[in-house]
Amino acid sequence: MPRRIDIDHKHSRAIAKEIGEKLRATLKPEPDQPESLKTQIERLRKLEERSPSIVPGTEHGNKSRR
Repeated sequence: MPRRIDIDHKHSRAIAKEIGEKLRATLKPEPDQPESLKTQIERLRKLEERSPSIVPGTEHGNKSRR
């Protein structure tokens, strides 16, 4: 059985965000998706926009602050 790895909330969110970005890049929306799925995807995008960035020096996906 694998050992449990304890990580804090900050790192857990960073991992989840990275996985989400990779999935978005891989799984492009298809035009024939059910409306309920489109609604849920849009809801997640809005929630993500409102959440603060947890990566130092970045804000909402921008690589640098200028």
